[in-house]
Amino acid sequence: MTDRWDPQLLWYARAVRRMQGKQESQPTSWLWQANIHGEKAENPGPNPEWNNCPHGGWFFLPWHRAYLLCFEEIVRDVIRNELDGPDDWALPYWNYTRVTNGDPDSPGSQECRRLPSAFRSPDWPDGEGGNPLFLAEPDRSPGAALGASVGWTEVNPYRAMQAPRFTGATQFGSEHTGSRLLHSNGQSGLLEMQPHNLLHGYVGGVMLQFFSPRDPVFWLHHANIDRLWAAWNASSAEHRNPTDADWLGFAHTFRDAQGNQVRFTSGELQSTEEFGYVYESLTDGLGLKPPERLVATPAAGVDPPPQQVAATSGPTDLGPDALAVPLTPGPGARAGALPEAASPQTPNRAVLTMDDVRADAPPQTNYRVFVGARPDHEEDLDPEGPYFIGHVHFFGAVGAHPHSHGGGGLTFTFDITEHLTELRRLGAWDGEGVPPVVVTPAPLGPPPPDAGEPAGALAAVSTPPPGSRPRIGSISLSTT
Repeated sequence: MTDRWDPQLLWYARAVRRMQGKQESQPTSWLWQANIHGEKAENPGPNPEWNNCPHGGWFFLPWHRAYLLCFEEIVRDVIRNELDGPDDWALPYWNYTRVTNGDPDSPGSQECRRLPSAFRSPDWPDGEGGNPLFLAEPDRSPGAALGASVGWTEVNPYRAMQAPRFTGATQFGSEHTGSRLLHSNGQSGLLEMQPHNLLHGYVGGVMLQFFSPRDPVFWLHHANIDRLWAAWNASSAEHRNPTDADWLGFAHTFRDAQGNQVRFTSGELQSTEEFGYVYESLTDGLGLKPPERLVATPAAGVDPPPQQVAATSGPTDLGPDALAVPLTPGPGARAGALPEAASPQTPNRAVLTMDDVRADAPPQTNYRVFVGARPDHEEDLDPEGPYFIGHVHFFGAVGAHPHSHGGGGLTFTFDITEHLTELRRLGAWDGEGVPPVVVTPAPLGPPPPDAGEPAGALAAVSTPPPGSRPRIGSISLSTT
C-alpha cells in the first residue's frame, strides 16, 4: 500500500475519524480497540479486556490475527452502515518487505519502505487539514514523518521465512510459553523481531509503545505481518503451526461489530481462508537471501549455567553516534575462557547478553550491535559485514509504569560463538582480551524527492530526543 489516497485508505480514514468520535467506553470506539492492546493512561482502569497484547511468545501471531479480524469487521461496519460506503471494504496491508526489480535499493523498493504518503500529510485529498491518519512529532519519528525509508537490513524477512519450525526463540513464531500471554519478552521469534519489532522502532513515537494501535498505520503493519504468517504456512508443506493442546485450545476474546464478545482459539485461527479473506499475494515481499556471512542467533537457553567473562560496570546511555562499550573482566574470570569458546575444538559457547534495555520516552530509532568493530571505521559498521551480530529495539521498553509493559526493560541475548571464531580466522581478534562491543543507531534511507528536505538533513534523524534516554542497563559476555 504505497498509493496516495487509494480509495481503500480514504474510506479507512473516514472510518477512523468516526471511531475516534465515539466514547472510550464503547467497544467499537477507536480508543477501546487500541486499549485492548495497551492503555496510555498512567492509572489505567480495571477493564480485563484491555492491556492484553502478547509479545515474545507463541500466541503473538494468532492473537494479533483475531485482533485484526474483529477490527476489520468493525471498520467495515462503520463504512457500510454509518458512512454509506462499500460493503466489501477490506483492510489494506503495508508491504514494506516488497522488492522491485530484485534490488532492495531500487527507487521502487525504497518507496515501499516509506511510511505511506497518506499517513504523512496533515491534509485530506481536497487539501483541508484534519487527516486522522497523520500524526506529528513526537508521535512519529522525524525520519518516518519525512518519508525516509527504513533500512532493508531492518525489515528483510528472509531468515524468518526460511525458519523450518514455528516454535522457538530462533524459529519463526516465538518460543513455547504454555498457556501464558507474555506482554513483553526480548527473545522474540524471528518474524516478531524482524520485521515486526524493528518496523515499530522505525515509525517510532506512539508505535514504540504498547498503545501503538492508536497510530492508524499499526493496523496496516500488522496486516503485513499476518500475511507473512500465511505466506510461511503456504511456502512449504514442512511449515506447520504448533500441534500442542496449550496452543490449539487457547481462546482469545475480542468484540465484534455489534460490540458483543467473540472468542477464537488459536487452532481456529490457523487459516485466513476459514474467515473468508485471502491476501493479494503470498509470494511477494518474502525477503532476499543476504550475502553469505555468519549471523549471531538469539541464545535459546544454555546448559550448564554461563560463567561471566566480562561485563559493563554500569548503565550505557545511547546516543546519535557509534559507541564503543568497554567490558571489564570480572574477578576470577579465566583469561582463556573466551578463546576456548571461539575454538572449533571445544563445545563451549560464548553468549553476549544485554539486560534492562529501555527508554524514558520513544528514542525514535533502533540500534545495531557489533562485536570487534572499530567505531570510527564506517566499513566496520556494515550490517552485512563480519562484525554485525544483531539489533536492539525499544518496542515495549518505553516508560516505567507496569501497564505500559516497559517497566522491566527488555533482555537480548546473542550466541556469538561462531562470530568470534570467524573474527580470529580473519585476524580481527587475536584471542587476547575482550573484543569491543559497538552500538550504533540504524540509519535511514533518503526521503522522497517531494519531502522538501535535502538528503543530508536526515543525518540528525537518529538523534534520540531530549529526555528519551535510551540505555542498556548492563552488557555481559559469558561462556558455557
